[in-house]
Amino acid sequence: MKNIKRTIFSSIVFLFVWTGTMLAQNMPFPESNAVWKVSQTTIAGPIFYYVALCGDTVLGGTPYHQVRGLQVGDQLNITSSSFIGGLRRDGEKVYVLPNGYQSEYLIYDFSLQAGDDISIFSPILGQNVSRHVDSVKMEDLAGQVRKVIYFTPSHPLYPPERWMAGIGSSSGPMTPTVEPGADSGSQLLCFQHGDEYHNEYPPEDCLLPELPAECGLTNAAPAPITIEPLQLTAQPNPAGPVAVRFVINQQQLPEPCHLKVYAANGKLLGTVANAQPATNLPDNLMLNQGFYIATLESERTERVLAHCTFVVGEP
Repeated sequence: MKNIKRTIFSSIVFLFVWTGTMLAQNMPFPESNAVWKVSQTTIAGPIFYYVALCGDTVLGGTPYHQVRGLQVGDQLNITSSSFIGGLRRDGEKVYVLPNGYQSEYLIYDFSLQAGDDISIFSPILGQNVSRHVDSVKMEDLAGQVRKVIYFTPSHPLYPPERWMAGIGSSSGPMTPTVEPGADSGSQLLCFQHGDEYHNEYPPEDCLLPELPAECGLTNAAPAPITIEPLQLTAQPNPAGPVAVRFVINQQQLPEPCHLKVYAANGKLLGTVANAQPATNLPDNLMLNQGFYIATLESERTERVLAHCTFVVGEP
């Protein structure tokens, strides 16, 4: 009787593990109605942004799912969106065609196993990046058993990147293989696809905007970009010690902002209250020759809305 019980118990355990493995291997990458919140690393602090899969399109005769950057208001209502590129799934592989690119490239391969190597093009670095799979695990994430691929970091101080089946990378959905740096890299904060929700850093709240119903529409071409993401630019760049002006790419700021100037080491050098779409560097802020960072920060929340780097040359 004991042997029979042991056999039944072992069979149940095997069946549970086998079933979990099959479910994990078959978790597909989202194709619509998914949204991610990402934190981008900068010297001056993190910048938060949202990415969504929202509607379909055709690019170069090939059907894709639209990847869109979302602009949100204080209540997480979507105020505008911009077309980032197209995404398509082919089995366990995922390809992306960024806006402005002529050809697509591989962004995920969830068929990888421990010990495998993969080379993926990084648009941020402008070159292929090689990664080695350290291990593959089955984990319960967002209410599903998912295959999770762990990569060996290129430096011991870097956290290991994880690819989560049906969710994406711990570095963000569209920026895998980009490791952290002083002014680069990103981190996934949370993800939602229908009823599936995943928070990378509980118990901290991570709220996401609700995608509108029109995300399900099929379009023959990408929807027109009505308002571009907020961008900050220094003019001229390189500049002289005081002849620097900072401008944004919109008619007005979305909310009252401070303009802050930082040294390359992150030290705050000066703050301009009530920043405008075009703001001059204050006369009393003398900058030596070197590299600097400027940010637009919300007066109310101190959240970084946009940033740029600029160089001050010789007088």
